[in-house]
Amino acid sequence: MKRDPRIRPFLLAAALNVAVLAALFLTFHVQIPETSPAPMEASLEGAMPPRPAPEPQHRPQPAPAPRPVPKPEPRAVPVPPPPAPKPAPAPVPKRNTVQKSTSQLAAERARAEKTAEQLALKKAAAEKAAAEKAAAEKAAAEKAAAEKAAAEKAAAEKAAAEKAAAARRAASLKKQLAEEAVKAAEAARAKALQQQLEARAKLQAEANLAAARAQQAAENQKLSVLFSQEIHQRVYNAWNTSFAASLNCVVQIELSPTGSLIGPPVIVRSSGSAQFDQAVVQTVARAAPFVPPIGLSYGIYKEVDIKFNAEDLNHG
Repeated sequence: MKRDPRIRPFLLAAALNVAVLAALFLTFHVQIPETSPAPMEASLEGAMPPRPAPEPQHRPQPAPAPRPVPKPEPRAVPVPPPPAPKPAPAPVPKRNTVQKSTSQLAAERARAEKTAEQLALKKAAAEKAAAEKAAAEKAAAEKAAAEKAAAEKAAAEKAAAEKAAAARRAASLKKQLAEEAVKAAEAARAKALQQQLEARAKLQAEANLAAARAQQAAENQKLSVLFSQEIHQRVYNAWNTSFAASLNCVVQIELSPTGSLIGPPVIVRSSGSAQFDQAVVQTVARAAPFVPPIGLSYGIYKEVDIKFNAEDLNHG
């Protein structure tokens, strides 16, 4: 199992403490001749652990779990042969040397602990800054995602509203066109019906007018015949001579609204006999005025052409 790299300085400090305790133990339990203090100092210096190397800036790989350092077994120090008598040197105070080594170890341990604490604080600050940065990035990403989602939603709603409005406009226009088409069809049907009715009415009026005209023409013809017969009868009653039966002529007379003659009668077709023609003109003048029939317009009887036969007049 990997260990947290933050406990490495503590492990080093613990190992350093163990080494110091071992050195102290050996110093106070091993008998070293007082005449040769140099080997003691050498053994102490050799027993001191090396200073820990400064930790690299980048995060190192987790170190393997340290193995427990076995306590060194006490070794029998060979007793050197007694030296030749010499003047005894000034004794080196063992306590000062031991105290100096202990203070150095303590200072180094304090520096190591301070360095580890600083590294831990830096690492915690870096981790806090990284966490804050990650949180800020996450919040920014969430905000951007929310804004994007809101914009997409607004765009979708706007597109849907525009589509619905376009559909409503199209439906309204379609309905309006349908209504206009219905109105146009109704207007066309009404116009066609009106035209048919007008055509029928016109035809009926024309037919009625034609019938009325025909009836009036027939009535006028009838009245004209009656008026001609009336004139002929009055001339017949005033006739007092006799001519050859084969003689006939056509006399035109112009009448006033009351039936009086306007000017003398005129022969429009002669019989070939001036005497017969003159006798007819004189007899017509004596027979006037003529009473026109009721219902006959003046324009019809204003000028009247009447045929006279000598045979009719002679046998009257």
